[in-house]
Amino acid sequence: MGKIVKGVTDAVGLTDSREGARAVREGTAQQVAAEREALNYLKQREALPQQFREGALTQLGGLYGLEGGDADAYQNIQNNPIYQAALGDIGMQEEAILRNQSATGALRSSGTEQMLARNQQQRQFGALQAALGGLQGLASLPSNANQIAAQTAGIGQTQRQGTIGYTQSKLAGEQAAFDETMGLVKTGAEIFGFSDVRLKSDIKPAGTRYGQDWFTWNWNDKAQLLGLFGESEGVIADLVKESRPDLVGISKGYLTVNYEALANER
Repeated sequence: MGKIVKGVTDAVGLTDSREGARAVREGTAQQVAAEREALNYLKQREALPQQFREGALTQLGGLYGLEGGDADAYQNIQNNPIYQAALGDIGMQEEAILRNQSATGALRSSGTEQMLARNQQQRQFGALQAALGGLQGLASLPSNANQIAAQTAGIGQTQRQGTIGYTQSKLAGEQAAFDETMGLVKTGAEIFGFSDVRLKSDIKPAGTRYGQDWFTWNWNDKAQLLGLFGESEGVIADLVKESRPDLVGISKGYLTVNYEALANER
């Protein structure tokens, strides 16, 4: 069948298949490039929020004593600008309390110490709550992770579909080229091939196949009008008609052979 293969590679149908396959491949490459650009944009947008989320979660984990949390989280939160702002100047607050107690004559009472201690606790607790609220807000920043995952999967799907489309286009063209070279004509579910002796020149015996004499030949000028060129091989319909007329048909005024049925002969 080597001559058939050669004929296939020279057929017009293969050129069409290559153009179709190239279009599929180029279209897929353009789509993948656009999807990758979108993916890179998402990743860039996600980088800073992700950094903040991870940092906040690490600090929160440390404050709650969770594994993987920052052991210095409490010290870090005390240095937090939000904490410091909410805490205020405790010294000035204590001076104000003392001046008020002095003015009322209660400076030396036990209530003064309690007021100072309570003030310090309240300010620290309020500052801690403010800082924790900021960390929790950072830890809850919206994430593009799902979009990134979907975009990544989409690129893989696009490449898969492009590969399938390229292969299908290539195979379809090669099948069309093979049919063209063999002169095959599809009629319903059956495949007939031009095999009229009037379409052939330089006919030479090539043994037997499927219980029929097998030949090689060149398609002549009449065959070229049907789109058949170059070398080919197979049976001669005129001879097949003598023993298996059921395998012989006619198309465009020339005898054809049902190669599909012939190939199933054993």
